[in-house]
Amino acid sequence: MNNNYLDVLTNDHLLIEKALILVEKEAKKEEKMNVSMVKTLIEFLDDYGDKCHNMKEEKIYFPLLLERGLPPQGPIGVMLQEHQMEREYLDKLKESINDIEKSGKFITEFANLVAGYEELTKSHIWKENDILYPMGKHVITPEDETYLYNEFIKIESETAGAGAYERYVVQINTFEKQTGQRIDLLSAISTEIMTNMLDSIPVELSFVDADNRVRYFNKIYEKKIFTRTLSVIGRTVQQCHPQKSVHLVNQIIEEMKTGKRDQASFWINFESMFVHISYYAVRNEKGEYQGVVEMVQDVKPYRDLEGEKRLLD
Repeated sequence: MNNNYLDVLTNDHLLIEKALILVEKEAKKEEKMNVSMVKTLIEFLDDYGDKCHNMKEEKIYFPLLLERGLPPQGPIGVMLQEHQMEREYLDKLKESINDIEKSGKFITEFANLVAGYEELTKSHIWKENDILYPMGKHVITPEDETYLYNEFIKIESETAGAGAYERYVVQINTFEKQTGQRIDLLSAISTEIMTNMLDSIPVELSFVDADNRVRYFNKIYEKKIFTRTLSVIGRTVQQCHPQKSVHLVNQIIEEMKTGKRDQASFWINFESMFVHISYYAVRNEKGEYQGVVEMVQDVKPYRDLEGEKRLLD
């Protein structure tokens, strides 16, 4: 995590949302619910989500926004009310999960509480990320940004211990792996939609796997800056480049595999275009190399832009 105060807040939100999703999915299992895990997640939502994250806002961020001129009866007032509502839900959730743990029986009320808390908190996070935080950026100075970051880290250390965020990331990622419930936003999108989505963007994409073999490229049926045919699928990437550039391809891949490099970029004049070519290493959560994405785009239209455009044609 870098030293940007907004990254601290939004990273907290993402971790809270991941915990919420895990609790929701476990609650739907009813009698088969992993009570111990759910209890730990509720404790996280209370100890870190409320007593740490919400305190960063209530003790530091909100007062500064008020000092800089934001009205107390606006979004800040709403956020404070919702913080209190979240606390009331958390008190009930803690009591309910303790009852389940003692009795060994699932309580229907618990699932209802989870649903209510989840709806409130997800809506709350959206309001902060998309409304309040952008408003705050208009009134916060560079000096304020440094102050906010330092104070956030101080509160985190005082309420949850130094390095709490990183510890909780490991814990929640572990729960995701144990349950097989890692967040997968692509699961709700069909292959057809995904293919059409990637074909619609003005970028040519290719993927080369960890064995150096081409496994994917978009815009199969469209004219491309650099010609690609279906025959390249399964071939090594070295076989798909001119001999004079193979040494550079090998260097990029080798440095990505060893972790020395994560990205490489080039730009050239090609026909009437100014082509930007970039390569990005693909790694799993453990940092293990899985392949490389190549991105090719004619950026000449963007280089010619001037001023601003805020309206539709």
